[in-house]
Order: sequence, then C-alpha cells, then structure tokens
Amino acid sequence: MSNYAVHNPNTGEIEERFDSLRPEEVPAVIDRAHEGFLKWRETPMEERAAVLRRFAELVEEEADRLARIIGREMGKPLKDGLAETVTLAKHGWWFADHAPEILADTVIDASDGVKTYVKHDPLGVILGIMPWNFPYNQIARFALPQLMVGNTILMKQASICPVSSAEFQKLLERAGLPEGVYTNIYLDSGDVEAVLTDFRVKGFSITGSEAAGSSVAAIAGANMKRSVLELGGNDPMVILDAADVPAMAEKAVRLRLFNAGQVCTSPKRIIVHADIYDEFVEAAADAIGRMKVGPFDGEDTDMGPVSSVEARDEVVERVAQAVRDGATLRFGGKPIDRPGAYMEPALLTDVGLEQDISCKELFGPVVVIYRADSDEDALRIANATEYGLQSSVWSQDVAKAEQFAHKVNAGMTLINAHRESSPEWPFGGINRSGYGREEAAWGLTLFTNEHAFLCWRA
Repeated sequence: MSNYAVHNPNTGEIEERFDSLRPEEVPAVIDRAHEGFLKWRETPMEERAAVLRRFAELVEEEADRLARIIGREMGKPLKDGLAETVTLAKHGWWFADHAPEILADTVIDASDGVKTYVKHDPLGVILGIMPWNFPYNQIARFALPQLMVGNTILMKQASICPVSSAEFQKLLERAGLPEGVYTNIYLDSGDVEAVLTDFRVKGFSITGSEAAGSSVAAIAGANMKRSVLELGGNDPMVILDAADVPAMAEKAVRLRLFNAGQVCTSPKRIIVHADIYDEFVEAAADAIGRMKVGPFDGEDTDMGPVSSVEARDEVVERVAQAVRDGATLRFGGKPIDRPGAYMEPALLTDVGLEQDISCKELFGPVVVIYRADSDEDALRIANATEYGLQSSVWSQDVAKAEQFAHKVNAGMTLINAHRESSPEWPFGGINRSGYGREEAAWGLTLFTNEHAFLCWRA
C-alpha cells in the first residue's frame, strides 16, 4: 500500500496521492539505472559539469516555484524555502567547478622510478534514502557529487515529499542529464532490500532515524555494500560568555526553532554558563514569545507548522512528559487550535541529563536550556550524549572556544556559529549519529573505486 502523498501540514488536507512501485517493477528500474551507468561513466567530466551548471541555473530561475512546493509538502516558511534553493544551486556550481580537480588521478612518487597512480573510478548504481526536512538539499549533497563521479542514482525520498523529489529529477533531465542516470522512485520501505541485494547496486546513503539506518545498514553489510549513515543528533550549543546576552539568546532561539526545530544539526541542548544563565533564560523566553507561528506563505511567519499532526502531537507529549519528570516549562508547548500541524514553540529548563528529552533526539520546536556551573561542567553536559553530529562553542575569546571545542565529542564543531553546512567541508557524525561523510572531497570519493595502477619498466 503506497503512502506517498502531499498531506499539507499548513491545512491538514491530503492534496495528492502517488502510487508506489510494485515489487515486480523494481528489477526493470535497476536495469535502466545500470544501463545509464555504463554510458554515464564514459561521459567526459566537462559534460557532467555542464549538466550541473545548467541545473543550478534552472534552480535560480525557478526558485519561488520550488520553494512553494516544499512549503506545501512539509511547511517550510517561504523565506527559508528560498534560502534552500540558494544552497541547492550552490551545490551544483561548487561540484561542477571543483570535482574535476578533486577526482583527478592521484600520482604517487616511487623511489625506484616506477609509475604509480590512483584513479577514482565510479562504482555503479547508488541508492539514496533521504528525509523530508530539507527536501532539495538533502538530495543535493548526496546525489550531485555522485553524478560528477560517474555513478548513477536511485533516489527514495520521504513519502511526504513526492512532488519535490520528482521535480529534482525533472530539473536534472531538463539540464541535459541522460535518462536512467538519476531516477526518483516511490519505493515502499519493504522493497529496499530487493534493491540493495542486487549486485549492480553498489552502496547507499541514508539520512534518517536510527532505526531506519541500522535496519538498512544490516542489509548492506550482509551484501557487502558501501554505506554512509547520517542519523539523528542531540547537538550541544555551549555558550561560555556573551557580550550581549539578550542578543545571544535571540540567536540561540532562532537557530533552534528554524524549520520548526526539525533539523538534525539543530542545537537541541543549549548549555549556558552560570554567570549569564538567568539573564539568558529570561531573554530566551521573551524571544520565543515574539515568534510568529503561521502558514508557510504568511508574510510575518517566523515558524511554520510541524511536518504532520502526528509529529506535532508526539512533540507535545514529550514536552508534557518532561514536565511530569521534573522539568520546568517556561513557555508554550501546546497545540494551536486551528487546522494543520501547528504548535506553540516551547522553552524548558531544569531538565535532568537522565531524562528522555536529554537522551533522545527531539525533532520539534522545543528550546531546552541547561545551566553549567563552570567550563568543565559545560563540557560534561555537552558530552553526556550517545550522539555526535554537530556541536558549537560560543565565546568572545575564540582561542578559548577552540580549545574547548577540541574536547567535544562530535563529527563537526563550530566556533561562534551553528547549524551550518556547505559543499566546501565534510558533513557527518559519530556514535549514534552515524558514520561516513558527505560534501567536499569526502563526498566525492565516498563511492569510488580507488583503483591503483603500478607500471614497471619492461
């Protein structure tokens, strides 16, 4: 039974439904992707780059239309959807410009005069399993570098984003990508194994939940397939000091509530030094109170709906459970009585490190602030997690913040910034946040055969 549909969280209405692939149709889809690979791998790099550049141009030309699609699918405010299209185009330009150099043969000096080099050959068909919270960019940071490598893509996007996922393929093909090189598939989760067990499918990348990641990774492991997992995060934002505490609190709140808090790298645990804690909490409550919750295309909307009514209700219940467990609810946390998946953003303090809301990722608009009695205490709280995606350290003393950052357990640590990603640097985590890296050179060489050639004189 297919569950691919546009279930508009702004209104609560189901607007479109789409049929999933039938199991018997899956082999033919893989056939076309493999046939596409045999041709695409022979396509000169400059031709691949030309496709990505034209793709980026189309994104820029049609940004408003693209942003409105995802606003209707998952509730992203229009200004944030437009910002996502800017990043999407940037990925096209960046990989088109930089992939040829990064993927050039690596020449190795040999003392005996032997010619030795490594080619970065494409592997074949790669499966992408992507989430709904950044419908375009999640696909871009995985798929665009793979297209530059010469791999072909089967893309299973989240079931609530069927229009944007199909649009991604249409844009690539309008840009000149041959048929079969990139295929959007409405694939039911139960049929993923049939794809990964096919010998021609050489690996996968998944961004999603721990449960989904571990399940698919087990299939891939049994079939000797490469994989990258970008799973949940419980990211610490450590604030050691601030010249302007209210401004810092406002920034932290907006970072956390961006996309209704539905971001893997969102600062889900805001850790504030005791010297500024009381002022910070008061300012954060004021900042949250001024957030305007509304439809994605509302002129004054700061925060749109949660992705679905079911997701909204889960967040509301977890806030209520945190209060029952002893946390202090200082603002919000209730559903908004109107059609759609709206809720008041919440502010919690006095949350114990052993509580559910501290230990497990909270994917929703909830600001949680912890008091740290010292820098050492802040580090203890920051590392009190089994996740390890992104983290940040904030201080007027950059050298101090950098030294602190070296002790944080995470795949990425930012100084005086948070929730940042770019094609220019690697993205990924450790522990329960997954393994492997996307973006930059790491993303380009992830699914390649590092093919070594050693040439001796006859």
